[in-house]
Amino acid sequence: GSGRFLSEGGAYDFGPGDILYAPSMAIHDFAFDAGPRAWTLVQFDPPPSWALPPLPPGAGAARPGAPALERFRSLAGWIAQCLSGDAPSANVAMLLPALLLVMRDALHTLPPAPGQAGSRLPRFRPLLARMSERPAEMLTLAQAASFCGLSPEYFSRSFKAAVGTGFIAYQMRWKLQLAARMLASGDTPVSQVAYSLGFGSHAYFSHCYRAMFGVAPSRHRNRRGR
Repeated sequence: GSGRFLSEGGAYDFGPGDILYAPSMAIHDFAFDAGPRAWTLVQFDPPPSWALPPLPPGAGAARPGAPALERFRSLAGWIAQCLSGDAPSANVAMLLPALLLVMRDALHTLPPAPGQAGSRLPRFRPLLARMSERPAEMLTLAQAASFCGLSPEYFSRSFKAAVGTGFIAYQMRWKLQLAARMLASGDTPVSQVAYSLGFGSHAYFSHCYRAMFGVAPSRHRNRRGR
């Protein structure tokens, strides 16, 4: 797929085969354009004993050549097999550094897109931190603006200019993406996932989830084991 990756360091227009990197606690987001899409998410918080290569302090993007991309895909697939129990889990400690080396060597080969979208993101840090701390809250536009110390009108314009969508639509997309991650990585009942993210009913959550992903949340979970 193709779309735009936003970070405090800038915005990147990405396409098939690109790699996006965001360090821990960095404000970032991404949105796909219309059309087919598929991606692999590698999220890690390794113990201090692991020997990892030094990584850039800021977010970046890479457009690796075919050999590097194939190495990255192979390593990511191998790690997934280890985590699923199809290969020794101890191998992850050796595979992750290799994957990070491939990513690091390719970073910054994709230049930021023109414009200052990334520079607007820090002003929304209080709001995004609040959302992360209390994912069950459904914030109104006025409440969101108050966390940033802005009027609702100015906040609405600034947020859309920075992120590319209005806050209410962004909040819904963020919650559904979080739900998808929860369903893919755990066994929490679908209804409990819905209520933990502020949806008032299972039916409404399922309707929103299907509208975004094209599949019911229960079916999404069932696909995990295939």
